[in-house]
Amino acid sequence: MKKLTFFITATLAMSVLLSGYMTWNYVDPVNTCAQCHEVSPSHESWLQSAHADVRCIDCHGTAFSRGLHSLKEKSGMVLAHWFDEKQNIDIRLTEEQMLDVVLRCAECHRAEHAGWLESGHALTYGEVFMNGEHNREEKPYADCLRCHGMFYEGDIHTLMSLEGEPDDWHIYDKKQAERPAITCLSCHEIHTPNPVSTRRTPTDTTSLSDKAPYTSLYVRADKTHLRTDLLTPVTIMQGDSSALAAIDPASLLCLQCHAPNSSHRAGSSDDRTPLGIHAGKSCLDCHSAHSMRTPRMFPLVHTH
Repeated sequence: MKKLTFFITATLAMSVLLSGYMTWNYVDPVNTCAQCHEVSPSHESWLQSAHADVRCIDCHGTAFSRGLHSLKEKSGMVLAHWFDEKQNIDIRLTEEQMLDVVLRCAECHRAEHAGWLESGHALTYGEVFMNGEHNREEKPYADCLRCHGMFYEGDIHTLMSLEGEPDDWHIYDKKQAERPAITCLSCHEIHTPNPVSTRRTPTDTTSLSDKAPYTSLYVRADKTHLRTDLLTPVTIMQGDSSALAAIDPASLLCLQCHAPNSSHRAGSSDDRTPLGIHAGKSCLDCHSAHSMRTPRMFPLVHTH
């Protein structure tokens, strides 16, 4: 009888806990997650973002989304909340968590994900850092991760061995070698204040000052995103004069990685600045945003 009573009590308690947790996940987050001071800033920016109609759990998952892995992760968050003295600025996605979010991005943004997969931006750490031809020209160094591994949690020396000759160099972790080096969150911030009613779209011809861009650069050094319309234009030289360069947010974003060397000369390093009759044109005037295909098969819409 005592065993039966214990079993019934335990079952009821578990049912109450599960029901309470499911209710927590589905009610307005202003009454749940946003009650925590660490989460409230993210909640405020989410309310102003293009994803304001997407539930928190659709991107962040629940304690049961991925079985024991999710349960361990969420339990760790609760313990950290109560026992670690962390501020909002200390709460960051690990690279593994970021990749989970990217998979959820692909569930809705299927066309964009398909375009990314066929682009050069879908390359893996192995394809970047184990490229023998490139390594023989230039040895990988810390700043490589600024573009090719923005979310990597170590440095170039924890990523790979650089002892000996280029053919001897190797990435320590085979799992890391297979991860994508440039992902959705390299150029997009999910929580950026950018409501649907005011954000820019690919067919928008209104003034840049009137609309927020749909891209944000992830700055590895500061572990934060920066809206691309706030990026500083770079002076690029063509001969003895400055080249006419596009200053729209998309082009400023591209220039952060496809940049000239310290001489600021057009065409140096990985610079792709359009010159001649194409001078001043936006990257997106010719390239499709995610696949990078050229030429674009729809009208040019960007103003300069």
